[in-house]
Amino acid sequence: MRLLSRLDVRALARRVAALRPRRRGGDIVTVPEAESAGRERLRDLAALLCELGAELLRAGERTAEVERVLHDVAARYGMRMRSFVVPTGLFVRVGGGPDGRGGEMDFAPVDGPALRLDQVEALQTLVERMRAREVPFEEARRTLREVRDRPERFSPAATVLGYVLLTVGLGAMRHATVPAVIGYAVLGLGVGLLRLFGDRLPAVRTALPVIAAILVTAVSLRWAGPLLHENPTVLYIPPLIAFLPGAALTLGAIELATGAALSGIARLAGAVNVLLLLALGILVGTELLRARPPGGPASGQLGAWAPWAGVLLLGFGFLLYFSAPPRVTGWLLGALLVERLVQSVASEFAGPTFGAFAAGMLLPPMATWIERRSHTPDQVVFLPCFWLLVPGAVGLTSVSEIIVQGDTAGGLDSLVTMVITVASIALGVLVGAGLQRRPRVSLGEPVPTSPAPAPEDETERTGPERTATEPTGTEPGR
Repeated sequence: MRLLSRLDVRALARRVAALRPRRRGGDIVTVPEAESAGRERLRDLAALLCELGAELLRAGERTAEVERVLHDVAARYGMRMRSFVVPTGLFVRVGGGPDGRGGEMDFAPVDGPALRLDQVEALQTLVERMRAREVPFEEARRTLREVRDRPERFSPAATVLGYVLLTVGLGAMRHATVPAVIGYAVLGLGVGLLRLFGDRLPAVRTALPVIAAILVTAVSLRWAGPLLHENPTVLYIPPLIAFLPGAALTLGAIELATGAALSGIARLAGAVNVLLLLALGILVGTELLRARPPGGPASGQLGAWAPWAGVLLLGFGFLLYFSAPPRVTGWLLGALLVERLVQSVASEFAGPTFGAFAAGMLLPPMATWIERRSHTPDQVVFLPCFWLLVPGAVGLTSVSEIIVQGDTAGGLDSLVTMVITVASIALGVLVGAGLQRRPRVSLGEPVPTSPAPAPEDETERTGPERTATEPTGTEPGR
């Protein structure tokens, strides 16, 4: 008993607890009451969060993920945050009390072209830094400006070559013959030059899908038959790959499935609008010129290896056209091949719908696995793999069949197939994301304004007004 009286049981328990391994998860940041922060700091933080959220939306992030990122960053700065995010803009309110009153609000629209893959990587690197520590406002703004102003990694000639590879890759996955590949390359070169010219003239950016569809259709109808001995309709879709809204259709379905109805409807409406513009261009092209009959027998298919070669060409096209960092080449090509393999095997096993579901379910864990081992942001893998599944090509085919060819029955069948494919991919992505757990940063209880001095054996703190403790749980990511 005398020995036990000399033993400080509480101190011993604290030391034992400090020795146990900590779980890898999020942080709980404890700060003074947000109302005590200066109004200028609140305004600066609200403006910074709006700017960051707008860039994340341009990078193709889901609105729910944007809200999670902004919440974590605001918590790292020690502030409560509420946001309203849609694909075209976002409102952010910072500070105030738990009842939702007070604080500062800001708004930012989402305009400009989508970010390239090298810009996405730089943006995600900044996000990870801001989630890990409190980055000074000026440093964060300067980094965001550098992300926006980052020059293209490759020359215009290499960018156009990348678009040619994208076109040939998609075409080889759909219809692979030697004359068709030549047609894909020529039409891809023309559309690549047209996009290069249109990106430098924002005034014609809206009409660019219609112009490209008219030119592709007219050239296919005039020369595809007599020169390539191919049906002109097989050449319509691949050269328009950059306009196909496959990712928007899938993301819209995911938004609807997760309860973000407004964002989901907005994405789906934008995707349908693009499909209608492309179908309108195809319709105008068919009215300008009539198809000429083939001048000879049709060529045979290249073989079973052609679609796999198309996947590799698609990957190299992404690297060049979207300025991806060269170090991600092997990871990106591997991810595309694995996605194609899983989709093909699952389709043979239980049909194309299950194949789309299986490929979508594999995507989130595979992207996270690649991110951990190569420090490559998962969006760099997500975006190309969405294009690989190409529900946008099926959608354009169905719309063009209804509008151009008047094949209502066949067009509706293709349209139903597109809807089922998109829903299958979205459901698979949701299931795959649900199998993962990501760390979160949360706000704890406010520290008293005059804290009592800590005992000598108290666990060390990270600062006079902020402590990071172990989380009580995590939330699923994408």
